[in-house]
Amino acid sequence: MEGHFSNLGRCISILDRLMKMYYDHGLSEFEIGWGQQFYVEYLYDHPGASAQEMVECIRVDKATLTKAIKKLTEIGYVRMVRNEADRRVKQLYLTDKAIPAARQIKKIHGKFYETLCSGISPEEIRQTETILEKTMENLNQKVWHRMEEHHGEA
Repeated sequence: MEGHFSNLGRCISILDRLMKMYYDHGLSEFEIGWGQQFYVEYLYDHPGASAQEMVECIRVDKATLTKAIKKLTEIGYVRMVRNEADRRVKQLYLTDKAIPAARQIKKIHGKFYETLCSGISPEEIRQTETILEKTMENLNQKVWHRMEEHHGEA
């Protein structure tokens, strides 16, 4: 088992770096890159989402989300609107300026998936996705549990 971890970890690390490079290159004409594309896409698909919804779906901590939304607001990609029913909640929307970037993200997703899965059977892709989802959940439980303990929430 020990010999497999270093290769698995190395592969995940390389995939992560290559994905960042792929997306950064594909989004170079916009003012965003890998780090912000998740939030732009989420708001494109879920206009009016709250920060809490995004934290739960994207699985980032509130500080990371706040930093990303701040940048997207500063470059004119996101606007915040107070919820009329609950004035404490801010709903997030993409601006017209962000729509071309969101559409480019969707195109990049398609091309990336096509490249990533080239030469791999649909069954192998399903198996890989299932395994990655399980490993992601295993790690997610451990990481978030530790974060909650660190912040006194557990």
